[in-house]
Amino acid sequence: MTLTAGRLSKVLQLTLAVVKPDAVAHPLMLEALHQRILENNFIIVRCKDLAWRRQDSERFYAEHSGRFFYQRLVEFMSSGPMRAYILAREDAIRHWRELMGPTKVFRARYTSPASIRAQFGLTDTRNTTHGSDSVESAQREIGFFFPDFCADEWMEKEEPLFRSGQIQFDHQKQIHTLSAQS
Repeated sequence: MTLTAGRLSKVLQLTLAVVKPDAVAHPLMLEALHQRILENNFIIVRCKDLAWRRQDSERFYAEHSGRFFYQRLVEFMSSGPMRAYILAREDAIRHWRELMGPTKVFRARYTSPASIRAQFGLTDTRNTTHGSDSVESAQREIGFFFPDFCADEWMEKEEPLFRSGQIQFDHQKQIHTLSAQS
C-alpha cells in the first residue's frame, strides 16, 4: 500500500498501541488487528513482539498501584507475548482510542459495537489493546516500549519525509518505510 502526499497534509502525531496477550495468543486475531491498523490509515513506524517479566508490568502500571485492578492487570500483562506499535497519523492518539473503543468491554459492545474491544475483548482487563491517552503519555510509553527510538528526532527528520513523500508497507518488517524516490 502506497500513500500519497495529498493524503498526509498535516503534521503526523505518534502514539503507542499495544496488542495485549489475550489477542496475541490467537494468530488470526492478531492478524485481524494488524489489518485494522492498516485499514484505518495508520502508518506503522515501529513494530515489535515482546514478553514482559512481572517487574516490567509493575513499572509500566506503577501509577495504578493500590487500585483494585492493579494485581490482576500486572499478572495479565506479564502472562504472555504482546505486540507493541508506534503508530503515526494526523491526530493519531484520538483515532487509535476511537478505534479501540471504551476500556470496559460491556460498554464498548453497547456504545461502540464496531470497535476493537467490542469485537475482540473478553473482560475489562483482557480487552485486547492499549493506547496512549495523551501526548505526554504517548511520549513516556513509547520510550518504555521502544527505548532506542527518539520521537523528537523522528519528528524532525523523518516525519516530514513520511508526510510529503511516498511511503510503502514493508511486509517482511511489518512497518512503513520511505519508498525509493525517482
